[in-house]
Amino acid sequence: VGHFVANHPVFFASAPVLISILLGASFSRYRIEENVEHLLAPKHSLAKIEGNLVDSLFPVNRSKHTLYSDLQTPGRYGRVIVTTGRGSVLDQHHVDLILSVSRSVAWWSDGRAFVNFVRLHSAITKIQVDMLGFNYTFSHLCLLDENNSCIVDDILRVLEEIRAWRASNRSAPALRYPITRLQDGREAYIGHQLGGVQRVGREGMIVRSARALQLTYYLQAASPLNEAVAARWETEFCRTLERFQEAHPELGLLPFTSSSLQRDFQRSSRVAERPLLVSLALCAALAVLCCIMRDCVRSKPWLGLLSLVTVSLATLTSAGIVNLTGGKYNSTFLGIPFVLLGK
Repeated sequence: VGHFVANHPVFFASAPVLISILLGASFSRYRIEENVEHLLAPKHSLAKIEGNLVDSLFPVNRSKHTLYSDLQTPGRYGRVIVTTGRGSVLDQHHVDLILSVSRSVAWWSDGRAFVNFVRLHSAITKIQVDMLGFNYTFSHLCLLDENNSCIVDDILRVLEEIRAWRASNRSAPALRYPITRLQDGREAYIGHQLGGVQRVGREGMIVRSARALQLTYYLQAASPLNEAVAARWETEFCRTLERFQEAHPELGLLPFTSSSLQRDFQRSSRVAERPLLVSLALCAALAVLCCIMRDCVRSKPWLGLLSLVTVSLATLTSAGIVNLTGGKYNSTFLGIPFVLLGK
């Protein structure tokens, strides 16, 4: 075999390069894997099997009484965590600095932060998404309860009741945590909607202050049109919060949507560009140095570079085969060349 290869050097030197180039040319039409859940939990995984079992035993009918549980993967949604500043709001200097902002969250009098929360909620519900000549808002996309009203977090109802008490110059009743009682007599769980809660009282159930507030807006995604509109609504949701943050720097806004993980996962390719180039340069330098000797005859620095070229051609060829067989690109493929170098 070695004698045959040596007698045909041009063919065996050019054929692998041509094959790699032809297979690598298929990347002009490569597809990106957008379903992060498929990467983390394939169809045959135990998580998928258990998820399907939960969906069959506890179906979600988009009503107030059967919202998503911790066992189910929610559809499209927008979530924002509102904070009132750095550190604890119970520190003296923070109380003096953020008093007007944290009072509403801590259920003290002033109302400025409460007005900001209401404005934030209003700004979110008025987001418009143009699709097929129609402007969709949250009222067109939201999940509906049994009264055909948009489902909102119970903490918003609590804030509305507190505003009504303040408007009538009456002190608001004590807010209990994590289960509170609304004016209509219904008990509401707000343990996941308030964060950093300081409690007082004999049983420790009365809220004294809170450092964070979480609001979640669930969207309908039952049809392809709703899915497309909801995806654009999530993008506009993040932009609206960025503008609101600039207008109200005293509040900290941390947005999250159902596609945030997907965007961050895809963004890792751009984030890793500089470290990847530096790593490749170091690999090239080490490959050359490992092939350099004191003897000029035995020193073969070009052999180290050729090894890198071989690894590059193998990576390009395998990636082209995967692409031609229907595989999709994801950012985890960036580490494959380094795995080959380690081998």
